[in-house]
Amino acid sequence: MRYAAPLLAMGMLLLTGCATSVGYLVKQGGYLLRDGSGARPVDELLKTASTPADTRQFLLLVGEIKRFAVMDVGLKDNGNYGRYKELSRDHLVDVVSACDAVSFTPYLWSYPFLGRLPYKGFYEKPDAQAEAARLKKEGWDVIVRPVDAFSTLGFTKDPLYSFMKRYPPFELASLIIHEQTHATLFVKGQPEFNEELATFVGDEGAFEWMREKYGQESPEYRAAVDQQADSATFIDLLRGVSGELDVVYKGPGSREEKLAQKARIIGDFQERLGEEGATRFRTEGYRELGNLRLNNAYLSLYSLYSNDVPLLRSYWEKRCGSDLRAFMQRAAAFAKKGDVKSQMRAELASS
Repeated sequence: MRYAAPLLAMGMLLLTGCATSVGYLVKQGGYLLRDGSGARPVDELLKTASTPADTRQFLLLVGEIKRFAVMDVGLKDNGNYGRYKELSRDHLVDVVSACDAVSFTPYLWSYPFLGRLPYKGFYEKPDAQAEAARLKKEGWDVIVRPVDAFSTLGFTKDPLYSFMKRYPPFELASLIIHEQTHATLFVKGQPEFNEELATFVGDEGAFEWMREKYGQESPEYRAAVDQQADSATFIDLLRGVSGELDVVYKGPGSREEKLAQKARIIGDFQERLGEEGATRFRTEGYRELGNLRLNNAYLSLYSLYSNDVPLLRSYWEKRCGSDLRAFMQRAAAFAKKGDVKSQMRAELASS
């Protein structure tokens, strides 16, 4: 799962009068500039004989993915991922998300230009933990997750980081295409669509690139298929438990009664997940989810990224001939008129 974490360039601060967010933006903007400083141009590294072989191979692979994203998917060629930096840590930021404890109403943070978004990113983990503690004290369900990439939506040129070298090809391609989708099309006031769009285009684009690069019978492609199959199974399971909880939340009973029913439903789900993981999933990582700590924030976040991906896929197949470039063009045209998903549904209903 990827995030368009709102950590924007310092230049934005000069344009906003929002006093409540200036301190956050100044601090995170400073970290953003710090992490970007010292990043070396990819072209320079590829010409340097002393560049390690694994770094060279990684940079060449990213170059192939970027060309595919621009030429085949129709994403912007905006200079992102044209620089590389070594980092000692294994992720970029920690992101806080929160949700009401007895409904799936997300907590929203307000940002200049971007509107209200259901996540907030921090370069320093103690800052993320402090924000999470504040929200928990107010009664919200909260999660804090490490995040390895985000898009600044064109305000800065996003670099590559050394920890990305360990990613398998599909994960790397999905990351690059996901974030470039955000940089190409971001619709203010439609956070669900923005994340669903980047998730769908990132994953489908990665599969198309993998087919061209490795072939459908390759070990790399088969591993990606297994991983995505497990992801789809897991999302379906989360939808099921979310549906059970939603019935409870919308039904009669006190807050305390709903919290008790919630604890029982989540406990039963986690027990089943632990018992059935070995038979339900193909890959090792998904077989070890019995100890997963679920709450409304976790479930709401997964919904944010995946809820209407089937709608986007259906529109891509039926109205765009399974062509990602045509799909992005249609989505951009809809974005100028209003709610993108409503327009897609209306076209599908009329066909």
